[in-house]
Amino acid sequence: MRRASGTLKPWLAAWERRTGHLSDLRLAGAAAEWEYELLGDSLPWSVHWYENDEEEMRADLVAWLLGHAAPRLRESGASEDLRHRIRLLGLTGEARWTDRHWPGHRY
Repeated sequence: MRRASGTLKPWLAAWERRTGHLSDLRLAGAAAEWEYELLGDSLPWSVHWYENDEEEMRADLVAWLLGHAAPRLRESGASEDLRHRIRLLGLTGEARWTDRHWPGHRY
């Protein structure tokens, strides 16, 4: 998805339109897979092309997770731990690492 276009926005917009139980399960699975790297301020995959802006892609993904995915995770019954880890993406620096729900990741 991200390698084909260099931007996540069209892919995330398409995922927004796909709703339902299966889409929500895939969303929860992706969020669980991505949260470790995102909490470490990295993308959860490698960006090899020099014309791609990795920080912009990460910011777009985090904004989407916080704005669109968070309510879907809550409504779909995703674990409370996962929902807190996604919420932590909205915090920076010490506020993130000292939050009582910080999972203890070390980078």
